[in-house]
Amino acid sequence: MKHYQIFYFSGTGNTWWISERFAETLNGLGVIASAHSIERVNEETAGAMIADADVVGFGFPIYGSDVPRNFLDFLHTLPEQPEGKIAFGFVTQMAWSGDGFNFLCKMMEAKGYRVRWTAEFNMPNNVAIPFIPLPYSAEYSQFEKQLDKAGKKITRLCRAMINGNNQLEHDDPLSAASAWIQRGPFRWMHDWAGKLWSVDRETCTSCERCAYICPVKNIRIADRLPVHGDACVLCMRCFNYCPTLAIHYAGISNRRAEKNPPFKGPVQAFIPELICAKKE
Repeated sequence: MKHYQIFYFSGTGNTWWISERFAETLNGLGVIASAHSIERVNEETAGAMIADADVVGFGFPIYGSDVPRNFLDFLHTLPEQPEGKIAFGFVTQMAWSGDGFNFLCKMMEAKGYRVRWTAEFNMPNNVAIPFIPLPYSAEYSQFEKQLDKAGKKITRLCRAMINGNNQLEHDDPLSAASAWIQRGPFRWMHDWAGKLWSVDRETCTSCERCAYICPVKNIRIADRLPVHGDACVLCMRCFNYCPTLAIHYAGISNRRAEKNPPFKGPVQAFIPELICAKKE
């Protein structure tokens, strides 16, 4: 019986949901599959899992047609596979990312991972920044059709994987070129954009949840208040999951979020503590 291992990063739950559905669907089709947050596996553990797997999957939320830096770091630490390892890759996105996972295929193949399947999944928007006019919702009932569509796509892809039918979604020059419409500007503004967080002293309760759930440990507590560093990957986790909406962006209060709470995952069962590093 073949064994599939799936490694993912998820900021606010979308990629977590897709990864778990992949594992669930593959298990239902007669293979052994499990999904793992990269925040909960170290380099040695991941290497051992990959060595025992027949197929390895990699998934992340794509930001500005680019890979989150912490997930890219994880990919760089993967052990090389001289004999070759069959792999698949997927991304979650709001609507469009150009070439999705495909721009990473050459890097993966240089390490010995033969990427035979790639896919993109349109998922609910998690950006609730006050001055960014993108629609979002925290109402789980509004996501049902979108999740059903994604689930059906996962089933089709899993069957293709088991049957050995290669499928690389948007693996073409036009998609690759169009991705740079987002990727170039995103990389240019990434570091600057990650430094615009602040905390409202009046509404912060010093619960320290933001520091615990930050995937890159970019938040420290000083004088009982969160302080953001320079390693933000723009995942939106601290902003969306602050119990009192005390984390602000670009100095703007979250009045919009008071009326329309931020996105908190595609299903009610999700909380960041499910996937972030366990407390020591």
